[in-house]
This record gives sequence, C-alpha cells and structure tokens, in this order.
Amino acid sequence: MFELFILWLALAIIVAILASKRGRSGILWFLISVVISPLIAGLLVLVLSNQSLGNKQITVKTHKKCPDCAEFVMRDAKVCKHCGANF
Repeated sequence: MFELFILWLALAIIVAILASKRGRSGILWFLISVVISPLIAGLLVLVLSNQSLGNKQITVKTHKKCPDCAEFVMRDAKVCKHCGANF
C-alpha cells in the first residue's frame, strides 16, 4: 500500500513538471493529479494548449500594450489581435 502511495506522488510530480513546462501552474496540477489521478491529470495537461512563450519574452522592444484592452501585441501590429483596435 505504501508503494502505491509513493508511485502516486511520483506520477503527480511528473505531471506538475510537465504542466510547468507547458506554461501552467505546476503546484495546481500537482494537487489536481493527487486528488483525481495522475493519469487523468497528465492527459489533461497534454490535451490543453501550450501557454508557454518558449524563448519569446514580452519586452518593451518586442511588444506594446493595447490602449483599449491592455493586452500585449507585437510592436509592428496595426490592429490588436484581441479586441480589434487600430493603432
């Protein structure tokens, strides 16, 4: 029984690491996988879209803030992709 508990926690940690690499909250996904199942939580993490920016960072040099919706868009954009405001 103890071995099963250790395996459950180890798989939950793996799900948390995977979620963290995909731009999601690792702690939240660890707790979700402990409560429901590491297998189900892992599949959910894989199905959900990747929210990480990879090597792209939002900086003043590369992005600007939309005055209407306050979302960041590329510096060269003429129209906000979130709300459609013209620059």
